[in-house]
Amino acid sequence: MADPVISLVIKRTSDLLIQNVVFLKGVRRQVDSLKNDLVRMRCFLKDADQRQDEDERIRNWVSEIRAAAYDAEDIIEIFANKVEFFTKNKGLVTKLTYYPLKIVNRYKIGKEIESLRMRLKEIADSREEYGIKNLGEGMTAHGEELQRIRRSFPLSEDKDVVGFGEITKSLVAELLKEDKNRRVVSIVGMGGAGKTTLAKKVYNHADVRARFNCRAWVCVSSSYDHKETLRAIIKQLNPITNELLDVLEKMQEQDLEERLYQDLQDKCYLVVLDDVWKEAAWDCLARAFPDVNTSSRVVLTSRNRDVAQHADALSKPQELKTLGQKDSWQLFLKKALGHGANAGCPPDLEEVGREITRRCDGLPLAITVIGGLLLAKKKMKSEWETVLNNFNTHLSGGQSGVSAILELSYADLPANLKFCFLYLGLFPEDSVISVRKLIHMWVAEGIMQKRDAVNLEEPAAYDDVERLCSRNMVQAAEMTGDERIKSCRVHDLLRELAIRKAEDENFFQIHDTRDNEISAKSRYLAVHVLPLDKNYFGSSTPPLRSLLFFNIRGGYGKDISLSSKSFRKLRILDFENVWMGYNLLKGIGEVRLLRYLNVKGTSIGRLPHSFGRLRNLQTLDVRNFHRVRVSNFIWMLESLRHLYAYKVECDVPLKIEGLRNLQTLSRIRFDDIMHNNMITLTSLQKLGIWVDERSEIDKLCMHLSEVGSLKTLHLYCADISLWPSLAGLSKLHHVTELKLSGSGLRMLDFPPNLSRLSLKDTFLWNDPMPVLEKLGQLSFLKMKDAYKGPQLVISRQGFHQLKFLELNRLHDLHEIKVEEGALPQLQRLRIRDCPKLEQLPEELKHMSTP
Repeated sequence: MADPVISLVIKRTSDLLIQNVVFLKGVRRQVDSLKNDLVRMRCFLKDADQRQDEDERIRNWVSEIRAAAYDAEDIIEIFANKVEFFTKNKGLVTKLTYYPLKIVNRYKIGKEIESLRMRLKEIADSREEYGIKNLGEGMTAHGEELQRIRRSFPLSEDKDVVGFGEITKSLVAELLKEDKNRRVVSIVGMGGAGKTTLAKKVYNHADVRARFNCRAWVCVSSSYDHKETLRAIIKQLNPITNELLDVLEKMQEQDLEERLYQDLQDKCYLVVLDDVWKEAAWDCLARAFPDVNTSSRVVLTSRNRDVAQHADALSKPQELKTLGQKDSWQLFLKKALGHGANAGCPPDLEEVGREITRRCDGLPLAITVIGGLLLAKKKMKSEWETVLNNFNTHLSGGQSGVSAILELSYADLPANLKFCFLYLGLFPEDSVISVRKLIHMWVAEGIMQKRDAVNLEEPAAYDDVERLCSRNMVQAAEMTGDERIKSCRVHDLLRELAIRKAEDENFFQIHDTRDNEISAKSRYLAVHVLPLDKNYFGSSTPPLRSLLFFNIRGGYGKDISLSSKSFRKLRILDFENVWMGYNLLKGIGEVRLLRYLNVKGTSIGRLPHSFGRLRNLQTLDVRNFHRVRVSNFIWMLESLRHLYAYKVECDVPLKIEGLRNLQTLSRIRFDDIMHNNMITLTSLQKLGIWVDERSEIDKLCMHLSEVGSLKTLHLYCADISLWPSLAGLSKLHHVTELKLSGSGLRMLDFPPNLSRLSLKDTFLWNDPMPVLEKLGQLSFLKMKDAYKGPQLVISRQGFHQLKFLELNRLHDLHEIKVEEGALPQLQRLRIRDCPKLEQLPEELKHMSTP
């Protein structure tokens, strides 16, 4: 498909016809005709796509079709919502009252569709002027091949590192030198040379971890924000609490520098400053790094050698060269064939494979990306030759080798993955992006399709994250214990590609200090770091679908009215960590197509009753540092799938029953749960509840025992409270994952089919292992700040199904004893920040795992 956006919009328009067949009665014929017009336009788009790079007029022509496709979707969805409002769940008298409005709106949509069809006809007629051919509606062979690609791919790992052996040893030796002064060890090289990969390898080296008792990593990037960088380091050095976050938010630069200096004082610390662009950034940060004879080190990566030498004139920067022929070939085999390089290359593929590798000029990023592209293809010489020929085409267009490879990898993505990749360009440089958040956004955008009658858009979206990682277009930043991607990031060269492609296709706009005004055509807008007096829109009223704010601090929101025309078509509105005015959400009820709203970490104190009009809202995130007052409207949000509520309060018990689409209900109060008929939440899978010593867990479990869809239960107990008795959890036969957070825990009872258990901030005084090791189906155990004792003992045959064990921040733990025969299935042991634990038991060192 030529244009990723247009193909998805046409598919969504078809879905709207099916979903709203009742409400579109009377205009169905016109809508069908409009859809057919858009489908016919695809025949011309295939030819246009091949010629966009050579003719700006053709790019504009494609842009006009895209705008018309969006308008078609908006017209249909807005009309269907209005008719639904007039008729659904209304009595006969009310329906008769609204009938004239229904007729008027039907007439209006008929006129709008007629006007839009005329627009499409004019666009189609103008194609002859550009010589655009009709290539037919059938799929190209390339498209058919992409459809055969499996939806799941092996997850790419950072273990595929080659050519860094000697330089890693050299860097580690430099860090461990007996020099009590604070020294800067720098890695310099061109973009994509592997600086960050090498720095991570050194940062996680066993000898380095043992030497430095205080470590932090921060991405500085070209869009350097001094306060945010200081906050990021401080957060890694301290337990995260609401109090800490509040304090840091109020601090000015000098206060933050002083706080960081105090945190690092008298410590042997290691701080990695990744991707430093300017000398001024180092000068600002250096003030906060003590130089007090503790043998501390700073690792700095940069494309600019001058920056490295400025940071420490006595330290010679390690210059990262491109890979040699041998190492390039080894990395290529790992990425393109998906197995160890020692397995070799099929003889018929070697010649073309080596030629592709040669064109990568030894740049690890280029080899990694082209390898990911080939991994998705059949291991046939003709397939690899096609990739090489396409690569040559991009090179003949005047692009550099790396740019040609990135362009080729983008062009090879299926339409929905192109959309997903472009969407990532909205996030700031070096952002660590929550996969869960990203998936909620993609689903709200409607780019995920159900696999069958069951609602499975979100697993499909997660598969697409893995596919992008497998193709090395996206990097996994953080993994869960069971090796699922928790967060991701985009290499800056690939982000630049996404932005360039998005600008070419008028897909989105990033508004920062470089931009003077917002385009009236913007549909996806990201607002990055604006001055306080910035008027966001001026006289412009763009038809926005997604509006995302990043790094916006206090004093914002006064120039935004959600009653504006620009917001009527919004599907996604993200204010996470924006400290803005309390009244910003005034008029939210008019944004009726909204599907995703995030006000996490804001200063909003109240959600207005007009929220109840948001019948399309799928995700609502109101996890705030401060209390958020709400009126009793949640039950009206009939499309709601995910509610993340922290410190949400209502004058009466919050009504949630009847929300049949709700899958996640997080951090709701115990009393609110007990006042609702939970059986009506037929899709509920994850439930988080605030409890205290007065909460009757036995009654709660009886209440939840009939919610057969519930798989994960998270109980939070406030710091000032003691845990209630957990008797009754054994009634929850369907719950397979349990999370317990809060001190004063008394472990008595567990769900009988429990396979995953997490304990956090429980600070148990007695060894919990004698109880936990008897949970017969437990395969995953995570303990963070969970135990205050000096010793853990795992007895013979204990944990006979456990595969993953994590011990984190057990600061008083001196010893782990493991008896013979224990942990027979253990595959992964992760120990973090247990400073008094000096060694592992011999039984673990020699354990044979499946």
